[in-house]
Amino acid sequence: MIIDYFMKYASHYDLLIFDINGVLDNNHDAKIKMLSDAFPDLSTTQIAEINVGMERAYEKNKSSSTASHIMSACADNGIVIDDGKAEELANRYYELNRIKPEVIQFLNKLSETNKVCLYTSLSRQKVDFITSRYPLSSKVVVFAREDQVESKPSIRNLEIILHKLDIPVEKAILFGDNVAVDIMPAHLLGIKSVLVSNYVDGVIKL
Repeated sequence: MIIDYFMKYASHYDLLIFDINGVLDNNHDAKIKMLSDAFPDLSTTQIAEINVGMERAYEKNKSSSTASHIMSACADNGIVIDDGKAEELANRYYELNRIKPEVIQFLNKLSETNKVCLYTSLSRQKVDFITSRYPLSSKVVVFAREDQVESKPSIRNLEIILHKLDIPVEKAILFGDNVAVDIMPAHLLGIKSVLVSNYVDGVIKL
């Protein structure tokens, strides 16, 4: 379980920085489930192509809505849906993508002995939603979109997190799922980083 990997680093670093999407949440499985339920006649390959299309749409425009990513990915695969349907699917995705209770329990327990920061491109409102069933401890610091001076990738945002929590760079570690967006800025700043992916069995230490 991925939590076991996180625990290996807890005793070596004072601050653990986690991206949410693709690291702590149920992002990949939630998208596949949402698309499979919405389009039961599509093949596994077609569902996978729309899933990849959503990722592509997000990378092109991170500030646009999940509904627009869904609509764009569907259109690229010959499926036309209106704004209402796209919004309905986006809400279903958010519902499925809530962080699992055991992950929140882990974060809350970890925050008793270490500093924990959730560094995410999500809005604070969305973070509150995906953690609403299993609330985060007040000791877990959320550094959401509204708190950031610029969008990811950003060295400056990481500098602010270190300053805010009064942690030297060598005592921090970051877990992310995107080399360009998460890992590269951390590496350039000197923060130890770990690449976590739904598409490989395990983690890649950098």
